[in-house]
Amino acid sequence: MDNELPREQLLVDRPTAMRMLGLKDPRTVLRLVRGGRITGFTACGRWYFNRASIEAFARGE
Repeated sequence: MDNELPREQLLVDRPTAMRMLGLKDPRTVLRLVRGGRITGFTACGRWYFNRASIEAFARGE
């Protein structure tokens, strides 16, 4: 996956999530959240995503 992130980092921002999943369109990440495929939330107008759910989605789980 993305080995440059520390293992203890539980949340990632939208650009990092896009890089981890190999996505180009930022709306795709939000579609995955709304579809229940990955876990994410907004705080102070920015999106954050659960790193473990992104890694599991990338593995096909």
